[in-house]
Amino acid sequence: MNICVVNTFFPPHVSGTARASFLLSRRISEAGHSVTVVTSSIEGPPKIEKSEDMVVHRLRSVRYPKLEMLHKADVYNNLLPGNLARIVRILRTGNIELVHVYGQFYDLTFLSVLAAKAMRLPIVLTIGTRMAHARMPYDALFRIADKTLVKHLVARRVDRIIAMDRLMSDYMKNRYGVETAIRFIPAGVDVGRFENASGESVRPRHGLSEQDHVILSMGNLSNFRRLDSLTRALPGVLKEFPRLKILVVGSLYDNSSVELVRRLGLERSVIFCGRVDYDMMPSYLGACDLVANDLDLASWSGMGIGLASLEAMASGKTVVTSATEDNFMDLRLRNWHDIVLVRPSNTCDISLALVRLLSDRRLRESVGRNARRLVREHFSLEALHQKYEAVYEELVNGS
Repeated sequence: MNICVVNTFFPPHVSGTARASFLLSRRISEAGHSVTVVTSSIEGPPKIEKSEDMVVHRLRSVRYPKLEMLHKADVYNNLLPGNLARIVRILRTGNIELVHVYGQFYDLTFLSVLAAKAMRLPIVLTIGTRMAHARMPYDALFRIADKTLVKHLVARRVDRIIAMDRLMSDYMKNRYGVETAIRFIPAGVDVGRFENASGESVRPRHGLSEQDHVILSMGNLSNFRRLDSLTRALPGVLKEFPRLKILVVGSLYDNSSVELVRRLGLERSVIFCGRVDYDMMPSYLGACDLVANDLDLASWSGMGIGLASLEAMASGKTVVTSATEDNFMDLRLRNWHDIVLVRPSNTCDISLALVRLLSDRRLRESVGRNARRLVREHFSLEALHQKYEAVYEELVNGS
C-alpha cells in the first residue's frame, strides 16, 4: 500500500505525537509499504527529504506567537497559499491509497482531510491530545470549536479514529459522537532501544553521586501539564531521603512549576533539565531509580498514560502515575505489579508511594521487570502493527 502519514509535528520536533507518528511511519515502511510523510517545515523553506526509507515533505509554515491560549507551545500555521494544492499533488504523484492523520484540531489536519476527501481517499485519524485548556474562558472556547468545527469538518469526515486509551475513547464519544468509527490501538514503543540503558553519563552531568536517589519526570510543562502534585509531595519524601533529586526533562512553556519549587525552597532537590535530545532519553532512564509522570488532576479528569511512561516501563523502570487500571480498556494494569497508580493530585498518596518504592529496591525491580514484560507483549511496534494493518486493509481493500 501507498500510505501518507500527516502530522504537524515530526522529528526533529520533540513531542510524544511527533515520536509516535515517526515510529508508526518507520514500522509500516519496514513492513513493505510505501510511506510518504507530510509535516510542517519548522524553519526555512519547504523541503523534501529522505528519512528511514520514507519521503518527508515539509510544508511552508509560520510559527504562531507563544500565546497563553495556545499553552505557550510551539505551534505552526500551515494555512498558507499553495499548501492545499501541494498536498493534493503529493497525494496524486505518490499514488496514495490511504491517509493517516495525527491530531484533530491543527490546520494541517483540516487541509489534509479536505484534500483526501476531494480525492475520495480513506482517512484514519489518531487523536492523542484533547482540545482543552486550564483556563475556563479558553476551555469554553475550545469546547465550542471542538463540538462544531472539529466535529463536522474532521471527526465526522474520517473513516476510522484511533483511540490510544479509555480517556481518549470517552472524549471522542462525548465530543464527536463517533463511537462506531473508533478503534482502540495504544501507542507503540520501540522496545529495543530502551533495554539495558546506562545512566553513567547523566549523573555527573547534573552533579549527582551514586548515593543519590533519582526520580525522573518526563514531559513538556505548560499551563495544563504541571509538576504541582509531585512538588508538593516532595517535602514528605525528603524527610526519609534527604539526598533525593528529581530530574525534570521537557521544555518549559510555563514557569509556574519552577515558581512553586522556589516558593517551597526545593531548588536543590528539583533540577529542570529542559529539552533533552531523544537519543539521550535511554541514558536518563538508566540514571534514575523510578519515574513519576502525570500526577495532577487535569480539567478533563486525568492525563492517562503517554508514550513517555510506556518507554520508561520498557526500560524496566517503575512508573508512578495517576491513571486507572482500565486505562487501556480491555488490557488491565495491575497496581503494584506492573505499575504504581495513585489518586491524581493526592500528595499524601504520592509521598507514601515514593517512600515505599525508594525504601525497597527489590520491589522497584520487580515492578520494573513486570512493566517491561507488559510493554514488550502488548505495546511493542511489532505487537501493534497487525492492528494497524487490519484497519488499513479494511479501508483500502474492503476486507
